[in-house]
Amino acid sequence: MFASKQLKQIYGRRRLPFIARAHYPREIRSWALLAFALGAVEGGVAGVIVQNAFAGEVSGFWLSVAVALVTGAPQLANIFSFLWAWGSQGKDKIRFLLLVQAACVLCLLVIAASPINAMGLVMMTMGVIAARVCWSGVTTIRSTVWRANYPRELLAYMTGRLVTFASLIMGSVGIVLGLAMDQNENAFRYILPGLALIGMVGALNYGRLRVRRHRKLLRDELAAREKMMNPFSSLGILKEDGRFRHYMGLMMVFGSGNLMLKAPLIVILAEQLQYSQFQQMMVTGSIPLLVMPFCVPLWARMLDSRHVVHYRARQSWGFVIAFTVLALAAITAWMPLMWIGSALYGAAMAGGILGWNVGHHDFAPVSKASQYMGVHVSLTGIRGLIAPLLGVGLYQLAVHFAPDYSRWVLILPLILVTLGALGFVHMSRSMRREAARQA
Repeated sequence: MFASKQLKQIYGRRRLPFIARAHYPREIRSWALLAFALGAVEGGVAGVIVQNAFAGEVSGFWLSVAVALVTGAPQLANIFSFLWAWGSQGKDKIRFLLLVQAACVLCLLVIAASPINAMGLVMMTMGVIAARVCWSGVTTIRSTVWRANYPRELLAYMTGRLVTFASLIMGSVGIVLGLAMDQNENAFRYILPGLALIGMVGALNYGRLRVRRHRKLLRDELAAREKMMNPFSSLGILKEDGRFRHYMGLMMVFGSGNLMLKAPLIVILAEQLQYSQFQQMMVTGSIPLLVMPFCVPLWARMLDSRHVVHYRARQSWGFVIAFTVLALAAITAWMPLMWIGSALYGAAMAGGILGWNVGHHDFAPVSKASQYMGVHVSLTGIRGLIAPLLGVGLYQLAVHFAPDYSRWVLILPLILVTLGALGFVHMSRSMRREAARQA
């Protein structure tokens, strides 16, 4: 009922397709329920579970590698978007989505059942990665359903509402898990199956949706399947579009710094600062997620009025400030500063997510928008694999050779995001000069 009223507020008396009016409330309910399960495999939350479950039970090096992999899993999984798009061509979209959602949810049972030994570490790590890979399929296929069922003007609104609901729910999941694991370090074994059950209800609820003009959509997809691009041919865009190549280069530097932070931060919070599991999850997961929804509208207004490069030239400094505060908090071991840095990080992430999702449209012609996004997604996946591993690798080297200064390793992500921010400023000024010459 609430969702139906929202539609009326947006469109007034405008006649919407029946399927949009009928299914939008179900969309909201389904994604909200699925967010409970997704909260358990959010990078910061999953990293804390792995770090604390296996601390002292396996090699510190391999534990750090596992933490890096699970914290980078949400970005790493983007590499598989091409495969999901290709594999779903000509397939019943709702049925396919239901199966992928169910697979994502069932991965929580694998995580909960992992024994505390070396094999269990592999099992839990692969469970988190598999869940995120499945979720990348959900988001990839979901966009096709949304384009078929809903007016274009509604998509941005839906995305904003879902980000808000999902962030609040996922942040709350981190709080509950942290508090429970402080009381019983094995609490995740009982909570994750409960979250999986809630997520499965959401998946089954979604399975009752229908797709507008579904048969025609499937026929068109089958006809075009042989012509689908592959991720390697799409990289030719970087050669053809110099400005986009420049932007992607800056995103590689800036994004690598961003993804390099969380894994070593989790290890530092647990091993050196002796934060409780609740405090670890609050800093790396819940606080940023809870802050994000309140900052999205502010960043959205900024992005609506300018090119993404000009937007990044301002928004990226939010990360620089947040990383500076977090690095100082780790070095000085002052807890209040860590809470402030976490909140600032959430505010910066709200703007970062907006820029990541729509930035490529400022470079791509309409006919090539999906190809540009494909390149962006693939490069994000690459740095999602490399940057967290590099961060914990450098931390382990520092612990071995200079343990008293190991917390200073957080300066490296700060340097990278600062270099990226400076690069965006330079690119923005160059574009303004070029525009002035052409005027």
